[in-house]
Amino acid sequence: MLKWVLGINLFFLLFRVLYVLYYPIDLSPEEAQYWDWSRHLDLSYYSKPPMVAYMNALSTAILGDTELGVRINAILLSFFLSLITYVFVRKLFDEKVAFIASTFPNLFVGFSLNSVLFTTDSPLLFFWALSAISVYEASKKSTPARWALVGLFGGLAFLSKYSAVLLLPCALLYLSLTRRELLLRREVYVSLPVAFLLSLPVLVWNVKTGFLSFRHVSGLATKDGGGVNLSYALEFLGGQALLLSGLPFLFILFGWAMSLRLREERLLFLTSFSLPVFLFFLLLSFKTRVYANWAGFGYYTAGILFSYLFVRSPFYLKLPTLLFASFLVLVMHFTPLLDLMGLGKLLPPEKDPTKFLVGWEKLGKEVSKHYTGKELIFSTSYQISAELAFYVEGKPRTYVFHIGRYTQYYLWREGLKRFKGKDAIFVNYGGIPKEVLGSFTSSYLLGSVRVVWRGKEVRRFNVYKLEGFKGWFDERPERY
Repeated sequence: MLKWVLGINLFFLLFRVLYVLYYPIDLSPEEAQYWDWSRHLDLSYYSKPPMVAYMNALSTAILGDTELGVRINAILLSFFLSLITYVFVRKLFDEKVAFIASTFPNLFVGFSLNSVLFTTDSPLLFFWALSAISVYEASKKSTPARWALVGLFGGLAFLSKYSAVLLLPCALLYLSLTRRELLLRREVYVSLPVAFLLSLPVLVWNVKTGFLSFRHVSGLATKDGGGVNLSYALEFLGGQALLLSGLPFLFILFGWAMSLRLREERLLFLTSFSLPVFLFFLLLSFKTRVYANWAGFGYYTAGILFSYLFVRSPFYLKLPTLLFASFLVLVMHFTPLLDLMGLGKLLPPEKDPTKFLVGWEKLGKEVSKHYTGKELIFSTSYQISAELAFYVEGKPRTYVFHIGRYTQYYLWREGLKRFKGKDAIFVNYGGIPKEVLGSFTSSYLLGSVRVVWRGKEVRRFNVYKLEGFKGWFDERPERY
């Protein structure tokens, strides 16, 4: 069975490498931003901890500042996690469940996309999984060394994304339900100082910057304010079903209920590290918009729970689950297939998430025609500025004029003074905001870049030349 596990996961690894190399998509704005962070290594960053930047710095040092140089991180993390899952689940249950648990998640939309696009979700999922596994192993044989390992992986998860703080309540829930006596053992709490020490650089950075990250995260959680919003909750549930490719989501809902009813230790472990995450974000979705991927890391142990149920389910459930999941993953990777099948109305180009992955290289080439190496390049959108940093020839340092909210680029304004009196290239979706015009003496349009996807225009960029930079941005961002 191990040969099949290796073979299938090597197939997906090779497929993802070829997909990155040859399919006509560019880095997503978030990927480009995190790559740009890797050129300014720091203890932490405005919206996320530093792990994604550190990994990008290492991988691009080896493979260069290329799309594969960035995305190889996601590809390798998912590959190694699949193999680790096989070893762990074989010991937890048996060979059949281990085989499904290490291969079927490649057909989960969330996991498959997370295995190509390198965002903070990739290292979070990896270290969250190792943390959960290490908690289970330490609960079986409680030693200081094993609990220190829990702290190590937990700290690395926190360095990946702040959502990792949910590890603590999940671990406490699992121990309360199955090994309550361990909560009185001193060695269990060795994990806390280890995790804290690893997290300390992030805390130091936030103290130095007035807790910018915590203001940003709290702002995201409360930005829509007001009362209960049922539509957000329904949107969240629909997003979770899509992340798990439909039917597996129903398997997992059933598995959570079953584990709480049977109170079997292994099933309670799988539920303790998944259900609380789901419920936390579900409750949050009644107050504010919660993006589908926010809860994705919690489905690691839920995926194992699904595998346990899938192996025991009748064939008439297995076949449609497998076929529909395969179909969803295929069309999410190659959305133009919908048009070929006459199903384009199910996901029209303007709603196709792939539209955010196209057009950036084209934009970079257009800006490169006007860039001599002396101009200031900027936008009011950090997404545009990050993509320009990656795709403009020479990979120049780019800037952001902040109008709405702060971004990491707000902390990198010290280089603006060297452009005083020089010209600038400004890229935006529309016109030039009056706030931007105040920093220059004159402006004119260089041209527009149309982004066409699946036969329709999905975005249009305007490229401007601004003359006589005054040496500063008169910015007044209002939100975090």
